[in-house]
Amino acid sequence: MVGCNLIEVAQERRLARAVATGDRQALSVLYEEYSEQMFKVAYRLTDSSADARDVLHDVFCRLPDALARFDCKRPLWPWLQAVTTRTTLAHFRKTKERGEIPLPDGSVDNASHERAVLDSIELERALSTLTAEQRTVVVLKELLGYSHEEIGELLGLPPSTSRGRLYRARAALRVALGDK
Repeated sequence: MVGCNLIEVAQERRLARAVATGDRQALSVLYEEYSEQMFKVAYRLTDSSADARDVLHDVFCRLPDALARFDCKRPLWPWLQAVTTRTTLAHFRKTKERGEIPLPDGSVDNASHERAVLDSIELERALSTLTAEQRTVVVLKELLGYSHEEIGELLGLPPSTSRGRLYRARAALRVALGDK
């Protein structure tokens, strides 16, 4: 998987244990180190900076409890990616249950910092043309490096369904990016 090993493993472990015991300073350090990458994951899945901020807020509010169950022998960043992905998917379900209609990012006044977070405006626009299911698989597979088996586990579907969605998403992206 593509990682962002921003801090050393030993420091990650200390911070994870400290956050699990309620250390707000340690939580702040984790936020400073990982929030930008986590925002990217949530943004790519939601196509909305407002929703991505909501997801990030949810993740960090629940992080102390979640880290209490975290195996500190594992690397932290892939685990944070998975937590962010699961929280984003739960956010989708909640919004759907409430009948909310997500606003496209163009209708929200974005701060310049959030725009700096995006890797490629053209890719983001192309991703926004995909269905939520297709975009989720593309982001997880192509941008975050998950296997189809891992995607299936995260989304609760067979790996073959993940492969099919990726195939259709790639075709749609070629059209959106003007490739034949």
